[in-house]
Amino acid sequence: MGIILTFAGLFSAVNSTFIIGTQPNPGETTNILLLHLIQMTANGTSAVNDISNLSSSTGYPPSTIWTQTLAYASLSFSVLAAFGAVMGKQWLNSYKAARGRGSLEARCMQRQRKLDGLEYFHLQTVLQVFLILLQISLLLFGLSLSANMWMQQTTISSVIISTTALGILIYASTIVVSMLRPDSPFQTPGAELLGAICKKFLAICVHFLPYRLGRLGRTLTPDGTSIKLSAIRWILETSTHPEVVEAAAAMVPLVQWPRDLDASAIYARLRDNFEACRDREEVFVKCGKAMAHLCSQSLKIRLRLRWRDVYTRDCWGGKSRFIRDAFVDSHNACKQLMNTQKEVDEQKHRADARTALRTMVVHGYCRWSSLPDDERLIWNGDLRWCHSNGLAPKYEEFDWLIDYLADEAGNKGDDETEGDALLALSAMRGLGSSTKRRPYITALIRCMGSTRPPRVRHAALRAVSDAREELASITHESMPPGVDATLLDKLSCAILTAVHPNHDQTVHNSLSDASFHYSRDCCYTHLIFVLATNDEWHERLARDGHLERCTSLVEKALELKNWIHEFYLAGIFARVDPSDKVLSLSPAQERLWTLVRTIWGEEMKFIWPGPIMVVPDVVTVTRQYLRSWGNNVPNGGLADLARDVRKALESLQSGQEFLLTVYLIAQADFDDALSSIQGLDNDLRRMIENSSTSQRDDGFLGS
Repeated sequence: MGIILTFAGLFSAVNSTFIIGTQPNPGETTNILLLHLIQMTANGTSAVNDISNLSSSTGYPPSTIWTQTLAYASLSFSVLAAFGAVMGKQWLNSYKAARGRGSLEARCMQRQRKLDGLEYFHLQTVLQVFLILLQISLLLFGLSLSANMWMQQTTISSVIISTTALGILIYASTIVVSMLRPDSPFQTPGAELLGAICKKFLAICVHFLPYRLGRLGRTLTPDGTSIKLSAIRWILETSTHPEVVEAAAAMVPLVQWPRDLDASAIYARLRDNFEACRDREEVFVKCGKAMAHLCSQSLKIRLRLRWRDVYTRDCWGGKSRFIRDAFVDSHNACKQLMNTQKEVDEQKHRADARTALRTMVVHGYCRWSSLPDDERLIWNGDLRWCHSNGLAPKYEEFDWLIDYLADEAGNKGDDETEGDALLALSAMRGLGSSTKRRPYITALIRCMGSTRPPRVRHAALRAVSDAREELASITHESMPPGVDATLLDKLSCAILTAVHPNHDQTVHNSLSDASFHYSRDCCYTHLIFVLATNDEWHERLARDGHLERCTSLVEKALELKNWIHEFYLAGIFARVDPSDKVLSLSPAQERLWTLVRTIWGEEMKFIWPGPIMVVPDVVTVTRQYLRSWGNNVPNGGLADLARDVRKALESLQSGQEFLLTVYLIAQADFDDALSSIQGLDNDLRRMIENSSTSQRDDGFLGS
């Protein structure tokens, strides 16, 4: 501001001198009259024309008017620049003044309000306008001086014109370069102002005027929360001091962030500190929790920032720590919620419990953070955690969350919190403690109802699927406390409702279903495959329509070439139908045979850890179809099937070391799969040999 004021005063003085110097001179009329008198004295009165119309006019010639106009315009702009510089110094002094009383927090909030006001009303842009006025004044002064000197002496004026043109060219070049290359050092207020004007113009075109006025009103009267958010954001984006960043990161989970905020810069800064401070546990944890909180609020964060590896080498250790802390925070909030009597405190503790649950869900992926409403978390997320000593939590530690799901979330009708609680409970991999099994199963049945949102239904299905081993072990003789056959019957119906909410009797006679969902039906078929090991569940699966549902998925699995569906569907039908049963050759069974042939022809060449458990069942269902068709095997015959089985056997044998050492497949499971394929291979060889012998005998008898 001082430089602007100095140059503005200098230009004002020079312009004033130049204007005074170009005023019309009345003495010129006197000189003309004296010249006429001399001529009359020397040559007589006839030598002079009529001088009656001669007057001492002080008017401006046209050329002088233009030079005077440019000079006065230059003087006006220089005076405005000087006035603006004085006002700018007053504004800055007002901002720097330490006014106000009260606590340190109140003064800090007042200071932050001033900073927000500077940014919202574009004080920097306004101050740059004054510098532009001074530049305009310099341009007009150069033009005026060049024009005036051109009328008096063209040689001298050429120097002034050349210098002025060179200055204009250099200034215009720096503006163009700064606009084309933002990283250039030739940044000038002109380029910045031009960019700001373009952005403002676009903003006005995009947004409606009432919205802008409403935003202005909210900014003029900001609340305490918005001031804190602005301060935290400013510190994280600008500060480089580790302790300051740590303090700001610790404040991030304590406030509610607006969902329309673009937090990419904040998240990137937190992630940089998170990765750089792995050896400083306190800073590491605070930055990790701050990142998770931003994701839990569903803020705008660039995908490439969230999908970068977060846990890296310390995947399970760091992930388990953050999940456990969020789990404990939610538990503590629920305790306070149950013990408080004030409505205001209830709302606060309820919000804290919900926020902690959503923060817990964010860590569902193995190596990066996710948004809590991402559907892939339901099917691919893993929220298992352990204590600091490495031990997994007991069922009793989840009792409070089951009560929260059954009572608090259910009674309040909070679908979002119900979904989060179900995902957190899926980490149990079971049905809970003995005292909570019945309320937990009842809550699962309620959440899988046809009227519930898809996220709640699917999260409940995932929780049931994660408890599939325990469900499959329940029999009439070993019924857990609080669980009975009626409750399991309701659960069976609810499972079908979760995958097909609008099912009715007509679905049982249909082989296709348009509501195919890849991840949901993979989870469903895996669940039914495990439940099919229980004879009592056989009755429920057949009675409630699960087998018809699985049959309807066969065509879609073949169409999409989904090997997970193909393996589990084949295993389901192998486990439901006894191994010594001859299958009827209905259209549905022929479609299942196509499924089995596809598995041997395409999928068995690549054995993965999951499907290796299903290999004995695929062999079983293959034997069933071979007995059903006898010597009339369709679609390619025994030779093609034997060739595919041989390739699968060779693939399994060659990949034995890889499966056992890398994927940690149990030796017993591998041996079962290997022996079952070897047995089928031997049987197919004998069948082919017998078929060849029969053909030779028939030919001999015919001859």
